[in-house]
Formats: sequence, structure tokens, C-alpha cells
Amino acid sequence: MQHQFKGSVTATNNHDYLSHKFEVPEGATRLDIDFQYSPKRTGNYGNLLTLSLFDPSIERGTGHRGQPTQHITISASEATPGYTPGALQPGTWDVMVNCNLVNPGAVVEYQFEIVIGFEAQPAPVPAPARGSTKPRGAGWYRGDLHGHTIHSDGHWDCDGLLGFAQQHQLDFISLTDHNTMSALAQMDSLSSDDLLTMGGFELTTFYGHALALGIRTPIDWRVRPGRTMTDIRAEIEAAGGLFIIAHPACPGDPICTGCHWDYFDLMPGNAALVEVCNEQWGSGSNNPGAVELWYEWLNTGHHLYATVGTDIHGLNEQEFAFNVVYAQGLAEKAILDALRLGHSYLSSGPQLEFTGRSPSGATAMVGDSLSGDTCELSIRWSDLRDGDCIRVMVDGQPKQEWTPNGDGQHIWSLSGSHWCVIEVRDGLGNMRALTNPIFVGAG
Repeated sequence: MQHQFKGSVTATNNHDYLSHKFEVPEGATRLDIDFQYSPKRTGNYGNLLTLSLFDPSIERGTGHRGQPTQHITISASEATPGYTPGALQPGTWDVMVNCNLVNPGAVVEYQFEIVIGFEAQPAPVPAPARGSTKPRGAGWYRGDLHGHTIHSDGHWDCDGLLGFAQQHQLDFISLTDHNTMSALAQMDSLSSDDLLTMGGFELTTFYGHALALGIRTPIDWRVRPGRTMTDIRAEIEAAGGLFIIAHPACPGDPICTGCHWDYFDLMPGNAALVEVCNEQWGSGSNNPGAVELWYEWLNTGHHLYATVGTDIHGLNEQEFAFNVVYAQGLAEKAILDALRLGHSYLSSGPQLEFTGRSPSGATAMVGDSLSGDTCELSIRWSDLRDGDCIRVMVDGQPKQEWTPNGDGQHIWSLSGSHWCVIEVRDGLGNMRALTNPIFVGAG
């Protein structure tokens, strides 16, 4: 049994979802979908059409990748990366063409053929057993929150992402493929005594991306009439997940489709975390702009915490910053709970200990608040490079800075209501470390 669809789109269809419904009868065991579109590029920029597949009950996956020719297979025993295997439920299915980017001046033609098979299939392969990480107590743990594989637009499988984490001696690594969780079972199986693997997905829309960490059940990623980004954030948090605005100042269309954060209901709204460094500091993600935006949000009264993500897609030998998190243990829930509290800082090498004390003797670490007219703040540092400069930032403005000679400590007082972070920058001004705030208030 076959179904064929053809269509054409122009810039008037940019950011549309185009449904193509078809019937799967009883007894069907396999779907094969051949999809292609042309032209791949218009002028200097690529056109991007991606596919999402829905059975009568749930989404079966998304292939967020730029190939203009794709073959997709789904059966009870196998599925193309990005899609989930499982028995074919009879009823109305939908192949959705997502018009992520259709450039002006382009007429993009697409077509796909769906072949429904009824032949016997191999028995489903049981999901791999979930790995375990040796229990550890409270302490500082270092890891990455943002990475991709071939299940979206990455160039390696989970073992490549795992090798990246081992190369950098990380304690935890997260898989966040675009709008799919098809590799999470494999990723979960790779947890070991030395490395915690964490999961979720990158919520990838036409007007912004966000990380949804700690999620294992599908959540509809589509923003459409009657369904706002605020609604989706609430669903993620209700499911126990952690919502992080990703690379908010990154250029958007046509350079990076949907990458700029344009959801005014979450600017930042009730979002609790924002990724202020994506890839390397000097990447095309406009990390300086993201830090500036974060500082602006802090100055409007939001207690909003910062994260970093490598957004790694494949082998890359450049220097990265990672999250250094003070958690109650090396477990996914403990890491996410610590991030919610802002008990973390970003670093490509420097080790920092930023603390505070109120007049009453109460103590604080990064992410915490202190009450009192005048509070004492302290920064300890080690593992800086020659020429690294430490900046004390108060309400987004540098108040003190110095270039230390070796490890050390600095103590100062801060009066009134303020927020304070510590930056470490190299001699060229590149960020090498950045703490979350300590909030100081007279109340």
C-alpha cells in the first residue's frame, strides 16, 4: 500500500506546519517514507524543511536535520534515528512538514512517498537496561547540559557524546536532541560509576529554542494558537523537567533558524534559567549579547540563573566552558534541583568559591539571597591563567577588578539592595568563568 504527496512552499509559508494525513490499516507492520525537497539553498542561505510523524495517539518523532533527501523507517523493531520504534497503531497518521525556513524568492518543491508493509517483522529488541552511577555525597560536579547526536542534526551517536564527556573528565553529560527523545534509552544505558548521563530534549520552535531537561515522556513542542511558550514551560515543569531558555541572543533566520529568543511572554517571564554561553565564548551565538540580556533581566528584579551549554554536534577540539554545580549528589534530580537554586557557575578552567555573610551571621553561596544593611562577600580563586582578570559586577556594572598573581581570596562589603556576580576574563576580554548572583538586600 502506498501514499504519495506533493507540494510547494514559498516565503509566505515560512514557519507553517503542513499536515499530510493518511490511513494505516489493521495488520500493518512497517512504514517506509521517502522524502525530498528542492532547492536546498536560495542565494546564500539554506531552505529547511523537516518532518514530524504522528500516529493516532502520540508523536513518533521528528527528523530535525537539513538533508534534502531522507528515508524514514518505522516498525515494532526498528526506527530511523529521531523516530521511535513500536507497533503501528491503525488509524489516521500525519506526516507534518515543518517549514523551518523558506527564503524569500524561493519556490521549494517537496514530495514524499509512504509505503505501508504487512510482512512479518523481527521481534522488538528490549530497551537497554538503564545504567547507574555510583552514589556520591554533596559536592561540586562539572558537566554539560546541551548536546546532540544523529537523532537530530549531530554527527555522532551517543557513544561519541559519551567520549566527549570522558575526554573532558566531566561528571555528567546531557543529551538534548531537537524535538525528539528517541535516543534517551540508549543514553540512559550509558551511565556508569564515573559518568552520569542525563536526558531531555531541545524544544526547537520557529521563534526560539529551550532545553527541557529531565523529561522522559513526549511533550508537544509546537507553539500555535491556544498554546503559548508559557504553557509549554508549565507542562515541562509539571512533568518534573527543567526549562532553560537557550542561546537567546543568537542570530535567527536565516543564519540560524529559530535560534533567536522572540517569545515576549517569556522575556524571561517565569523562566528560571537562561543559557548565557553557547558553544565557545567567541562563537556565532552572540554570547556577549546573552550575558547583557541576562544582566538586564536581573536588573528588572528577576531572580534568574545562568547556565552554559556546549551545543556539541560532533568532534570539536576547541576550549569549552562547563557548568560547575553544587548538588546533594551525582544524580539527575540532584543536579536539576541545584540548577533551580542557582548553585552553579560557568567555567572553562578557573575554580571559584563565591560566598557571602549577613550581619546576623547567615551565609550564602551562588544563587542565594542575604538580608541586612551591609553584607560581606568573598571570592576565592584558583587555576587562573596568566593575564586573567577578575571583575566584581554589581547590578551589571564592574565595581572592582584586578589581575591576580596565583591563587587567592578577596573580601569586600556591599550595602543596600543589589545583585553581584564574579566574572573572570582573559586579556582579550573573553569570558573564562562567570558565577550566578548573590542577591543582597536590606529587607
